[in-house]
Amino acid sequence: MADPGNSTTELSDTTSELFHCPICLEGIRNPKYLPCLHTFCGSCIETYISSTATCKESENVRAIECPICRKRIEAPREYISNEEWSSALPQNKLVANMCLVSKKGENELCKFCQRKGKTVSGRHWCKVCMETICDDCKDLHKFVPSLQNHKIVTIADSGEWRNGVEVEEFCAEHDGKVIDAFCYNHDNLCCSICLVKHHRTCQNVESLEDIAAEKEENDVATILSSLSKMEKSLENMQLNNQAKLTHLNSKKDAICIDAEKKIEELKKKLDDAHEQWVKRFEQTHVDSVGNIEIVSDELKRFSTSVHETRILLQSLMANSSPKQLFITKHKQLAQMADHMSRMKSLDIWDLAEDYAQPNLDFLSQILTENKFKDVDLTKLSSGMIETILQMAPVVMTKDDIMRRRREMSKKDWMKVEFSKTSEISLPYDVHYGLFVDDTKILLPFRDPSSLKIFDVSTATGTCIHTENCESRPYDLCHARGALNLHEVYVSFNEFIVLYCIEFATKDVANFTKLQTIQLKEPMKTISCGPAAIFSASDTKAYICIQDFIIKHASEFSTEGSLVPFVSSSMTSDLHCFLSESHVVVANSSNEFIFRSDRLNGRPTGLTFDPHDNVLVCTSNNKLKQVRHGGKESRDIELAGIGESYNVVLHPTGEKMLVMDYSDIEEKCCVYQIL
Repeated sequence: MADPGNSTTELSDTTSELFHCPICLEGIRNPKYLPCLHTFCGSCIETYISSTATCKESENVRAIECPICRKRIEAPREYISNEEWSSALPQNKLVANMCLVSKKGENELCKFCQRKGKTVSGRHWCKVCMETICDDCKDLHKFVPSLQNHKIVTIADSGEWRNGVEVEEFCAEHDGKVIDAFCYNHDNLCCSICLVKHHRTCQNVESLEDIAAEKEENDVATILSSLSKMEKSLENMQLNNQAKLTHLNSKKDAICIDAEKKIEELKKKLDDAHEQWVKRFEQTHVDSVGNIEIVSDELKRFSTSVHETRILLQSLMANSSPKQLFITKHKQLAQMADHMSRMKSLDIWDLAEDYAQPNLDFLSQILTENKFKDVDLTKLSSGMIETILQMAPVVMTKDDIMRRRREMSKKDWMKVEFSKTSEISLPYDVHYGLFVDDTKILLPFRDPSSLKIFDVSTATGTCIHTENCESRPYDLCHARGALNLHEVYVSFNEFIVLYCIEFATKDVANFTKLQTIQLKEPMKTISCGPAAIFSASDTKAYICIQDFIIKHASEFSTEGSLVPFVSSSMTSDLHCFLSESHVVVANSSNEFIFRSDRLNGRPTGLTFDPHDNVLVCTSNNKLKQVRHGGKESRDIELAGIGESYNVVLHPTGEKMLVMDYSDIEEKCCVYQIL
C-alpha cells in the first residue's frame, strides 16, 4: 500500500526494519499520524479511510477506528472527502527524519530548484522543511528570517546526518506555536500561549532547552528497557498463542475425526434399528390387515350360510308339509348355531383400529435400548360376533345357550380355575348384578335410581347405557330359566318389571317394558329357575309360580347382610339360601335337600354352578365352593378381590361376576372360567 513514487520521504537500509507501516507492513512512506499518535503511510491511511469511514445514526460526522488501538477518530468536518481528510492528517516529521538514508540522498535533487524547473543536486537536508536542498538554497535559509532557525545537515556527512535528529513539535491547541516548555504540575507539554493561559501560576515549569540531557537519556533508557521487556513478553504471548492455535487446530482435527467415526457408528446403529423397526411395523401391519381379511372371509361364509337358510325356509314355507318345515328348521338353525359357535371360538374379533405415532426420540432409544420403540397398535373388540348373536333368532339363541351350558357341564367344577378379565369401579355398594350378554352386565343403582349397562369386553369396564327408574331397583334375574339373556326381571321391592333389552349396535341398548307385576308381599331378591321362582324380603322367603304368585312362604334372615340373597339352579328345581352360616338347598316343594357344615367368616351372596355345587362369598378375597350334598368344599382365591360380597354366574357357566366391598374400594370383577 506504500506509494513508491512519493518523493517526500524514502526509507534507509539501516532503519527500514525499525519503521514499518502497520497496514502494508512495508517501509513507511510519507508518514502520517492520527490523533492517537499511531503512524501510517499516507496512501495506506487514505485507503483505510475510504474503506472504513462511517457515520453513526445519531451523528453527521464520519469517523474511523485506529487500525492499531481502535480509538474512534472523527473527520475534521462534515462532508470532507477521503483525500482531504488524509491530507489534513499531520506528517510525522520525526519518523520521516529517522527514516532517511544518506546513500540514497546523495543522488537527490534540490526540491526548491525542482519547483523552478531546474535540475540541481541536493547536497543538504533541511530538517524543518524535510526536503533536500542545494548550496544556494542553503544560503537562502540564512537570509530569510523565518528560515534562519532551520537546522541543515550535509547529506554526505553520515555522522552529522544521524546525530541530533530533531524536529519542531507544534502545540495541538494553538496552531503554529512550537512546544518549548513542560509543566510538571500538570504533566503537560506547553507552548508560550499555553504557559500564559493555563500554567501562569504553576511553580514547576521548565523550558525544554533546560532539560538535562543525561537525565532524559537515563529515563529513556529505563523506558526502552521496559518496552523491550514488554515487547519480549508480548512476543512470548504471541508464541504461546501460536502454540495454542497449533495445538487447538491439531486437537480439533483429531476430535472431528473421532466424532466422524462415532457418528458413522451411530448412523449405522440408527440405520440398523430403523431397518428392524420397519420390519416389525410391516409385520404388525401384515398381521392386522390379515386378521381383518380373515374376519371378512368368516363373515362372507356365514353370510352365505344365512342366505341359504333363509332361501330354503322361505321356499319350504310355501311348498312343504309342517313336518318337513319343522325338521328342516331344526337342522338349519342347529347348523347355524354350530357355525356361530365356531366363529365365536375364533380369536379374531379384536381388530386393529389405529396406529399411534411412536415416540420419536430415537437417539435416546438407541442409546438406552439399542432399538426403536414400536408403533402402538390400538385394537378394539369389533362387536361383530356379539351383534350376530343378538340378531340370531330366539330359538337359535336358546339352543346356543343350552349347547354352551352342556359344554361347560363337562368340566369338573370342583377343579375349575378363574381368570380375571375385567373390572368396574363403583361409586358405592351395588349388591346385585346380571349378565345380559357375553360382554355386557346390568347393575342396579340407588342414587339416582337407575339401571346401568357396562361393557366388560376390555380390562376396564365402561358404562354404555343408563336407564333411569322411578323407584330404586334391587335384584335382577333372567326370565324363563335364563334361556334368553335379553328378557330380565327387575325387583323394585313393591313391584316387578319385565324388561326386554336389545342392542341396536355394540354400544347402543334399548329397554322395553314388557310387563309390570304388582306384588302382594315385598321382594328384594329374586331368582328364576326352570321350574319355579324364588324370592325373599328382609324377613321372609318365597317360592312362587308364574307372575310371582306365592306358593310357599317361610321365615327368613339376611344373616347379617345388608340385603337378602337367594339363588336358583340353572338346570333343576333347586334353590339355595343361607341359614345360621350354613348353606341350605331346597326344592320347589320347599323340601330341604341338604345343609352344609358351618361356614367360617360372614357368608353373603351365593349361586349354583352347572353341577349344582354352591359358590358362596365369605367376606374375604375367597369363594367357598360347597359340593352338592354339603360334605365337601374348597376355597377359591380370586385375583383383584379384597372382600367378596355377591357372586353371579353367566347362564352358560362360562363367566362369573363377583362384587367386592373392601375398605379400599368398591368394585365388581369379571372372571373367565377355565
